[in-house]
Amino acid sequence: MSTTKIASEIFKIESPIRDVYALLSDFSRIGRLFEMAKQMGVPSNLQVEKLSEKIENTRFTEDACYLTLKDIGELAVRIVEKEEPRLIKLGADGGVPFEFNLWIQLLENAPYDTRMKITFQGELNMMMKMLLKGKLEKGINLLGEGLTKIPYSLLNNAGF
Repeated sequence: MSTTKIASEIFKIESPIRDVYALLSDFSRIGRLFEMAKQMGVPSNLQVEKLSEKIENTRFTEDACYLTLKDIGELAVRIVEKEEPRLIKLGADGGVPFEFNLWIQLLENAPYDTRMKITFQGELNMMMKMLLKGKLEKGINLLGEGLTKIPYSLLNNAGF
């Protein structure tokens, strides 16, 4: 096993850092957003549709997200550390075949200009590294792009 570290590009989010942190540091709020998007039939790209077809069930608590995937079973991601308003550290909580952490780092560049970087660090054997590294790089950047499209301030002002 060797440590694999992958960092995303730096993304710009046009919302105050406190609004971005408030949503991303609470999986129950993300769960409500996820359910609202599903009910509204929010259009998504083909890659997101393929992924959502594999998800059989979701469950969210304040500090954890549980996904039941076809042919795999339940996977869980838990918030393991928070540093308001700059850092949210996530980790695997069973069901994942390797240990990993995911850092979401936030920096306030200006009042409505929050910069975000996502970093993955995991213990992967050589075979898993060869199979997953490219997919993880792409997935982390897709996640970052998706997170830039959330209307954080609007949701926060609506009491979301």
